[in-house]
Amino acid sequence: MAIASLVVVAPTAAHAGAIVACPTDLQYWNRYGSAWEAHRYRIVSSTPVFLASDGRAVSNGLSYPVSATVTATQTRTHQVTTSVGVATQLTEQLTINVSTQIVQIRSTAIGVSTSFEVQPNQTVYADYGVHAYQVSYYVEKWRARGSLCEEWGYYPSTVTAPTYVEGWRLRLG
Repeated sequence: MAIASLVVVAPTAAHAGAIVACPTDLQYWNRYGSAWEAHRYRIVSSTPVFLASDGRAVSNGLSYPVSATVTATQTRTHQVTTSVGVATQLTEQLTINVSTQIVQIRSTAIGVSTSFEVQPNQTVYADYGVHAYQVSYYVEKWRARGSLCEEWGYYPSTVTAPTYVEGWRLRLG
């Protein structure tokens, strides 16, 4: 005979951090029941990346160079999303701590062309997209009761953050 049981675990002092004076750099205070809750974002690393929304390849099998023009015909939307906190708060922290070029949401354009020369027996790949950052970060959640605070959670995460910079990336194949 099997017995099903449901166990609910709520954070307690043993699961949360020590009760200390509230750190001065806590932000985004919100009411949470009878307590106040705040977040603290910490950027661990950021790596520039290119998010392609459309691509073309031009191969030249001739014995002389040829000119080529390619046009983007597809669009893609990239946005900052988070499972902890609010995306606008995370975007603000990324803008402050990683790059002022970061935006919360970005859709690439269509109809944008570029021209280039392809040398004999070479292939040129042309990708159109958005410059972005792959960011590792963590969020600390704190709860305050009066002037004392308790760390209520530590959430490591990664996010792809688009910038407002879009364009073509050409590479040889």
